[in-house]
Amino acid sequence: MIVAVIVISLVIGFVVAAGVVGSQAQRLGRQRREPVWRLAEAAEFVAELVPFDIAASLSASELEALLRAHLNQLQFGPAAAPDEADGADADAEGAMGTSVTEDRSSAAELYRSVRRDGFEVSLEQVHAVASAHLEYLRLIGALAVVDPGGS
Repeated sequence: MIVAVIVISLVIGFVVAAGVVGSQAQRLGRQRREPVWRLAEAAEFVAELVPFDIAASLSASELEALLRAHLNQLQFGPAAAPDEADGADADAEGAMGTSVTEDRSSAAELYRSVRRDGFEVSLEQVHAVASAHLEYLRLIGALAVVDPGGS
């Protein structure tokens, strides 16, 4: 009789544990995987993507500093100018994020920032690194392509 109670208890315990593990596995499987930015991985990706002359002219420390500065600019960049705030992005319903674009003005701001920090780089180098870095961020899922005309 005691053996039957122990066996039934073990079976019930196994069924409950399997149910809990299964439901948690399904829940975690539906969640979006969070992107992880790794400096060494980003530097390697960017060095392979930029033109050879630009990659050859940048030292590893300069490239890493550019990547850090660019990531900081994307995260904590300057607030939109008043004339930009009145544009289409301002009336987006509940939009909490910022829009990332590949224009020359953001590369110029990054260029001024790294020059203030004492790095001897050209605007062309900064623009190439920033563009390649945006590709890396898209690849790891940190940036999504948004259709400006879509819903």
